[in-house]
Amino acid sequence: MRRLTFAAALAALAIAVPLSSGSSHREAPLISQDPTGDNTDVYAFTAADAPKKLTIVADWIPFEDPAGGPNFYRFDDSAHYYLNIDNTGDGVADVRYLFDFNTKVRNKNSFLYGLGGPVTSLGDKDLNVLQTYSLTRETLRNGRIRSSKVLGKGLPTPPNNVGPKTTPNYEQTAAAAVRTLKGTKVFAGQRDDPFYASLGRIFDTVNLTGAGLGNMGGGVDDLAGYAVHSTVLQVPESQVTRNHKPVSGPGAKNAVVGVWSTTERRSLKVGGGGSRFRQISRLGNPLVNEVVIPLGQKDRFNRTTPDQDAKLYGKYVVRPELAKVLNALFSVGAPENNRTDIVQAVLQGIPGLNAFPGKAGTNPTDTLKINLGTPPSASPQRLGVLAGDNAGYPNGRRLTDDVVDIDLQVVAGALKGNMVPLGDGVDQNNVPFLSSFPYVAPPRPGANPAAGFGSQLKTAGGPQGPDTLLVSAKGGSGAPVAADVATGRDGGGAGVGLWLLIAAGSAALLALGVIAGRSRGTERR
Repeated sequence: MRRLTFAAALAALAIAVPLSSGSSHREAPLISQDPTGDNTDVYAFTAADAPKKLTIVADWIPFEDPAGGPNFYRFDDSAHYYLNIDNTGDGVADVRYLFDFNTKVRNKNSFLYGLGGPVTSLGDKDLNVLQTYSLTRETLRNGRIRSSKVLGKGLPTPPNNVGPKTTPNYEQTAAAAVRTLKGTKVFAGQRDDPFYASLGRIFDTVNLTGAGLGNMGGGVDDLAGYAVHSTVLQVPESQVTRNHKPVSGPGAKNAVVGVWSTTERRSLKVGGGGSRFRQISRLGNPLVNEVVIPLGQKDRFNRTTPDQDAKLYGKYVVRPELAKVLNALFSVGAPENNRTDIVQAVLQGIPGLNAFPGKAGTNPTDTLKINLGTPPSASPQRLGVLAGDNAGYPNGRRLTDDVVDIDLQVVAGALKGNMVPLGDGVDQNNVPFLSSFPYVAPPRPGANPAAGFGSQLKTAGGPQGPDTLLVSAKGGSGAPVAADVATGRDGGGAGVGLWLLIAAGSAALLALGVIAGRSRGTERR
């Protein structure tokens, strides 16, 4: 999720530093120059149709224009794409899944993506560029690989959604790329970008006219029509828990895991010779590197690991610059110091919900922590735990969770009783998500006959049919009015009471020194 939110835009205006555009899209200087290595969002949840399994969605390559030919988007064969799981709470991967891609061009003497006829299958003779991948499961101890098992080879990715002539019946073709490998379900390929935000208003000098403070609906999803490349993985709980057993319930000692994605590339070695893969990007919670980590530390953050977060970056969390910016521009009364409430909610987990048991629950690490024993919500609320929905963010992250509004309100002080209805005016994705695997919506076609074969992205302001929602309904579609937020009525008013559990551990954090940088260690390179 790397596009700037309302909060990030405020920071950009106040400090006159050009931050990146998105929740996690183009969030750091170096990775902004390497889009195929740029992981944009991570989601981790228990799907309603797949209980007892962990579902992870990780996206790469921000701002894909579906009409971006003739060299359409794909994963990079020279990169390693990882989904990481920490099941002990130390911020080091215990299990990880490697996606390794390989591309074949059938006719190198042609510039065409399709060779003339309609592409109606993954191996269609008229598809000129084919990409496959291998999926490998690795187990680790203290950061070192103990075992490695290839779960599948030659797994297909679907083509990009070029247009109705090249890729008719696209959804049917793409669905054929879903594979089940001894209980593990997997998909990799182009999808509609599930992140949503009103970037136009944000970058127009925070022009929220008509959208109130941003939590009233009426915002335009400026990411509508853009695509990403997604890896979607669904695995039995026993494959990721610390004792290799299913989770018996939310109170089980093996119930919590932390999830994040990383990209690795081979490093260059002066003088030639072999080189090893090194991490160039990572993503756990949305918006951490985007609006918490300062510009001069963003590249360093991308190459370090979650177990070093307290020592290297803790001071930026307890004294968030964004809180000062919000106060300077809007006088929202956001607490500016000792923000241990943010540390506990986002980096440690909420005690009794998604914090690791015991001492591990005090480790502040940027991983997306999810309690696998929490059942899916029958009525999901877009503000997640803040609205009383314990199956939502920050207990994992669902595709529908409105992390822009959640994080804005938390930084403003929602966990300390300062309820400010901040938001960006966009309350849901522009197209509906799928109810079954791979859950993320298919990408829009690059060619749109209804608009004279212009890109659907470029013509998104015109009629697009019932499945395209560009403007969020004011006060509808799950968008609360200001009074609802102030009183906790946005889909279940018990949320604030649960969040107050955070206060019990906040004072202990500074005493433990986890934020003061007392822990020792060296930056991994």
